[in-house]
Amino acid sequence: MAHALTLARWKAALDSPGCPVCRLTQEAGCDFLIHVLREGKAHADVYERVREAGGFCGDHTRILKWLGEKGLGDRRSIARLYGWLLDDLVSGLAHRDSCPACGAAKEYERASLTALRDLLHPVDGDGDLRKRFRDGPELCRAHFVRAASVIEEGESLRILADVQAQAWDALSRDLKEYLRKHDYRFSQEPKTPGEEQSWIRAVATISGIPVEERSEPD
Repeated sequence: MAHALTLARWKAALDSPGCPVCRLTQEAGCDFLIHVLREGKAHADVYERVREAGGFCGDHTRILKWLGEKGLGDRRSIARLYGWLLDDLVSGLAHRDSCPACGAAKEYERASLTALRDLLHPVDGDGDLRKRFRDGPELCRAHFVRAASVIEEGESLRILADVQAQAWDALSRDLKEYLRKHDYRFSQEPKTPGEEQSWIRAVATISGIPVEERSEPD
């Protein structure tokens, strides 16, 4: 069941724009926040982890606010939790732990990269996913480096390196064409969808998180 769920999540991420590992990691952080909103009261240890951290980082706080505004959880949970955080602030308690949603995202990032290593394996992996990976969106720079460090050697690493080299080369060509067609001498030439999106993809490839999804998660 766990393998099937991981495979399904990877396939869904590969069918969407942006680095798939960024997407999976971001979704894991959102899942943690939704858990806090919907079930945190029933799991005192979850609330305690948030209190020990003094709340969430800026990115996850914005996502938490967005989830509450969209009615994707109990707003009373936010009020209750932040009431405790305010009480701690008034009491002068110092908190030093890192954002727990970031911790959940990092943990799932590691699991996703381990799953990618296994799924890309030429013998024991998944042929359909290997094809989707070849045809899908590029990994961002950071996640390519992390994936390579997890895979380490063998045919799976060659697949990873070849796919990313081809994807980044194609993106570079699209970006150059996008810039060329902004020159008045070539401005009448139509831009392809890949060229129109090339600057967004380039930002995401270098910086990581898909820029169009930072403020409003799926």
